Amino acid sequence: MGKLLVTGGMGHVGYETVRQAAARGVPVVAQYLSTFREADAEAVGPSVTWARCDLADPYELTMLAAAHDIDSVIHTAAIPNDKLGIPQPLATFRSNVAATQLLLETARRLSWRRFLFVSTGSVFQQLPDATTPVPEDTPPTPRSLYAVTKRSSEMMLDVYAQTYGLSAATVRVSWIFGPPLVPRSFDGPRGPIPEFLRRALAGEAIREPSGGDFAASFTFAPDCAAGLLALWEGPALRHTVYHLGSGRNHTTREVAEAVRRAVPGAAVEVGPGTAPWTDTTVMRGPLSCARMAEELGWRPRHGLDEAVAAFADWMRANRDRWEGR
Repeated sequence: MGKLLVTGGMGHVGYETVRQAAARGVPVVAQYLSTFREADAEAVGPSVTWARCDLADPYELTMLAAAHDIDSVIHTAAIPNDKLGIPQPLATFRSNVAATQLLLETARRLSWRRFLFVSTGSVFQQLPDATTPVPEDTPPTPRSLYAVTKRSSEMMLDVYAQTYGLSAATVRVSWIFGPPLVPRSFDGPRGPIPEFLRRALAGEAIREPSGGDFAASFTFAPDCAAGLLALWEGPALRHTVYHLGSGRNHTTREVAEAVRRAVPGAAVEVGPGTAPWTDTTVMRGPLSCARMAEELGWRPRHGLDEAVAAFADWMRANRDRWEGR
């Protein structure tokens, strides 16, 4: 059996996927581009090979594949939202589309066993309402730069699966939160959970005039990684699209309640409305994750309260990761 390539190995979903795979004894090649945290690399152990590679460079990707006995990939690397993508559209296309196409071609040429592309619920931007669950066969309606680049790669993956027989699937995820990512200041696309926990654990009273009516399908990073690995090691894929998430929406008010329970004594108050969380995103119903449940019997382990409490414990133990500017 060859090695599992995890792209974006220092990223939010990528690092947790590397960590869990290594804990299972899976030999991993973890790709990164510009960010490398030596302590995090050491923490996952010696079974992980860290490799710097520009995935959108054909030569560098060819050399990466030639240097390692890779037989599958979980592709998480991307410019992850419109806040980061809009100021640099060419770089966003290069990262989110060109790199994916080159990886697909590499997988086809070398007959990799499995290809999982991590996409986003953001491809749904014109749904009739923001409450109805969104099944996998819902037609995507991307409008923003980030959503369009992700949808472009989804379509290319479908072509490689249908035309070349590549065992490949798009896995759409939603509002990931949890270790090791805690923005040190407000970051709208990351949602209210890390924002409120950071401020509450710093002893700050949180009194936001709006935002309580915002709702999203928040997904704990360890659950996201576990679901990806279940698809990676599972039987033949019956579909080319899967949804992976908590399966339900929670409001910011519910987040505030969970934070108050996780941080006793915390003052967290949120007024009505959806801003600022909808300043950079569109609300949608929760991703319906029926295919994961039906085909693999897989469901996320953590409810909102349990996940927020676990994240708070991690933040208490890793204050250097989020305190200060």
